[in-house]
Amino acid sequence: MNKAFKIVLMVCAIVLVLAISGSMIYYFAFFIPGNEKAKWEAELEFEKEKLRKEEEQREEEELKETLKELERERKLQNCLDGAYDNYGDAWDSQVERLDTEDDYLPGVTADKLNEAHQKARDDCFTRYGPD
Repeated sequence: MNKAFKIVLMVCAIVLVLAISGSMIYYFAFFIPGNEKAKWEAELEFEKEKLRKEEEQREEEELKETLKELERERKLQNCLDGAYDNYGDAWDSQVERLDTEDDYLPGVTADKLNEAHQKARDDCFTRYGPD
């Protein structure tokens, strides 16, 4: 019985060593790498989401800048149109007042109207021109 007990004890020890070594192999070969992979994938997904949000924010800022530029250009064009309309009205008024033919005005009068028109245009560019 002594010999059989030793054999049973040896078999138990071998099974125990195999179970422990099998557990260690599973832990180091599969469990830890699986956890690391899951952690890495979560970090990668977080970075992708962060980049996506940054891209959306950048696109939104670009859109705001584009809209701001379009609004500036619209205001500039409206101002220039108003300056030209005022110039045309003043010209017509002077032609009517002086009773000239073919929309012709004397040089001094025409020069003053041209200068006023140019000043109005310059004011438009000062207010609404590119920054």
